[in-house]
Amino acid sequence: MKEKKQSIRQLTQKEQAAIFHQDGIVDIIGGVVLLNFGLDIINQSTTTSLFTYIPILLLSSMKNQVTIARIGYQAFGGDERRTRRWIFSIVAGMVVTLLAMGTLVLGGSLNLEAVFSWLPEGNLRTLLAGLIIALACLIAALSLPLQRYQIYAAVAITAGLIGFMLFPPFVPVFASAAAMLTLGIRLMVKFIKAYPLDTKKKNK
Repeated sequence: MKEKKQSIRQLTQKEQAAIFHQDGIVDIIGGVVLLNFGLDIINQSTTTSLFTYIPILLLSSMKNQVTIARIGYQAFGGDERRTRRWIFSIVAGMVVTLLAMGTLVLGGSLNLEAVFSWLPEGNLRTLLAGLIIALACLIAALSLPLQRYQIYAAVAITAGLIGFMLFPPFVPVFASAAAMLTLGIRLMVKFIKAYPLDTKKKNK
């Protein structure tokens, strides 16, 4: 056990961050946020609803109750402030992504068709939804060694490109949400089984 803890401390910050995000929580919250945003599109909202942002507020508490409660801060070099920075960066990334999507996908005041008049005729907002989600996922994939975010990016850009000619904007949003929720729930179940709560320690 001591050798394992020592080897964990010797990992790079990116590798430690990958351990921090092996629980699937960010994936699940991201999927729920996208589901809510897809409903904003269906409801023809011109701005992102406050309800869409609410799941992001649960990130920190879920990390504490699920992740930290099982593996503690030792897996991240015992640095509590570092984990807070990781959480803040994820929250900030989600908020910025929502703001961009709210402006470019929901914003009815923008004459995007005129700006992108060089593109063939199609549903521009569908393409933009896929591109924004894909870009956010690629940034996450590069910032952390998490290959699953490359999958999310591929799903988003593929749905956006196909949907540009065939589907409304909520299609790439829901497709990305489905991928995140599917993998996220699977990861959480696997994580909980691998790291059960120490009930004796909890009772103390």
